[in-house]
Amino acid sequence: MTKTKTKNDKKNDMTLWLLTVAIFAIGSAELLPMGLLLPIAEDTGVSIARAGMLVTAYALAVVVGGPVLTAVFGSLSRKTTLAIFVSVFAAGSALSAFALSYEWLLVGRVASALAQGVLFGAIVVMAKDLAAPGKEGRNIALVGSGLTVAVVLGSPLGTLAGEQFGWRVPFMAVGLLALGVLLGLRSVPAVRISEPVPMADQLRIVSGRSFLLALLVTVFGTGGTFAALTYIAPILERNAGVSGGTVSAVLLVFGVGSVAGNWFGGRMADRRLYPALLGGLLSLSASMALFAWASRDTVAAFLTALLWGAAAYSIMTPLNIQVLRRAKSAQELASTLNISAFNLGNALGSFAGGAVIDSPLGLSAVPWCAALITLVGLGLAIFSARADQRAPTTG
Repeated sequence: MTKTKTKNDKKNDMTLWLLTVAIFAIGSAELLPMGLLLPIAEDTGVSIARAGMLVTAYALAVVVGGPVLTAVFGSLSRKTTLAIFVSVFAAGSALSAFALSYEWLLVGRVASALAQGVLFGAIVVMAKDLAAPGKEGRNIALVGSGLTVAVVLGSPLGTLAGEQFGWRVPFMAVGLLALGVLLGLRSVPAVRISEPVPMADQLRIVSGRSFLLALLVTVFGTGGTFAALTYIAPILERNAGVSGGTVSAVLLVFGVGSVAGNWFGGRMADRRLYPALLGGLLSLSASMALFAWASRDTVAAFLTALLWGAAAYSIMTPLNIQVLRRAKSAQELASTLNISAFNLGNALGSFAGGAVIDSPLGLSAVPWCAALITLVGLGLAIFSARADQRAPTTG
């Protein structure tokens, strides 16, 4: 019995690491155009604004396509679902790398985004199901670390490689990494959902008040971070008079904090979910409000960015778990909808920050706006926690 259990544990660990690599590849691919807009625009003969549509279209494809495709393919085994959409993601990356025009590049990016929406949701649920009771948060945090490493290493290294060898090279590398994941999936057991739940029943669950409230917590909880993070470069350059190199270093420190916060949030979520979530949201709001002052001093900006990154990613696992707790038998669809909520929060946060910049409040007020958005998320989370306590559910 012990020997069999040990083999199963090792197989589960290998599966988790494979899923983590998949998240790293997907997260890196999502961030690549942000650092390569200029060379992409020059090579494809479009304006910078039009090249920026590669980012916007990607986000919209994740938000809309992920839930729809999850619903369509929901009756398949998770291994089959992963294999199909890792293949789609690899094909999209290859099409992006070898695109002969901007239009084909856009098609490749949308294909990758459609795959991401399904893959993120399926991977989170699989990580949860592979966990021993009471350790779901640790597993979700482990696969989530693939995204934080993508922020810290994947995106910067991809940008560097693109500047040195051409913007197509990072997309080729991501596609090859996806092919490696696809080969590794052969060792993953094909576990079919025992009794496929009718889509009408799943839609009834995810349209319920309690579930929608959980999604709103995700939207506002993450939206605040991107309201400020999107404009961190001009904020630091204007307030502290720093160079682009210093901004990159601050972002690196933010990424280091995100790794620590993701690890801590995963473990805290297993112990006490709502204290972890509420404490993380409060810390996040406070750190961004503090950044409004700290952005005027380089040393203070570095220290605050570390705290900000830790707080921002400490809430990721709690946000996922509170959604899955309410999802009952609609786990994959719920997880994918939560990924859409993350992306919607990113888009709305960036829009809100831009609106503040164009208003009489100006650039310096952006961190305060970000803190306020997160406080809205905190208020919704408090209401959600009370509702959960009155009517507890299990995932």
